[in-house]
Amino acid sequence: MGKVLWQILALLWKVVRLVLWRWLKARLAKLVVITAALVGVILLVVAVLGRL
Repeated sequence: MGKVLWQILALLWKVVRLVLWRWLKARLAKLVVITAALVGVILLVVAVLGRL
């Protein structure tokens, strides 16, 4: 009985881990894009101000 329970728990853990990993990767990708956009805007502003 205990062995079956452990197998079910192990399977659940794998599923949860997979879902979390996918979700985290999506969140991280969004964060990276936002960060890159912000850095781009800041660099653009610095370049424009530097020419004035």
